[in-house]
Amino acid sequence: MRRNRVRFEKAGANLLLVGMGTPGECSDFKNKFDVPFPMVSDPEKKLYQAFELKQMPPWKALSPALALKGISAVARGHGLGIPVGDVRQLPGVFVIDRKGSVAFSWPADDPSGHPSVEEILSAVDSLRRPAK
Repeated sequence: MRRNRVRFEKAGANLLLVGMGTPGECSDFKNKFDVPFPMVSDPEKKLYQAFELKQMPPWKALSPALALKGISAVARGHGLGIPVGDVRQLPGVFVIDRKGSVAFSWPADDPSGHPSVEEILSAVDSLRRPAK
């Protein structure tokens, strides 16, 4: 997301990250990984629950396929830190319109999953087009 910050800004998107750590841990994460977006702390996972994000089954956390995805992410330059919070909690990406309705929903199937920047920007762009 950080690498595409300008593209999000040009599209008029305001990004908000949610972390499971304490406010201090979220601040440390932002500083360590040079995150330019606001971040809120949700250690009780209320937002994760509200958006119905699932947890990874225990057997999947130990799978070789997931380990390979982690190695691949590191090879591509993505940093890994010490996990904070529920390591089985899966992430998600949502585009929410100005009225508070979810216009795009992408719940992950595994911790490494995320939609492409193009998918997110397309959802943001669709909010700016007049309804038919």
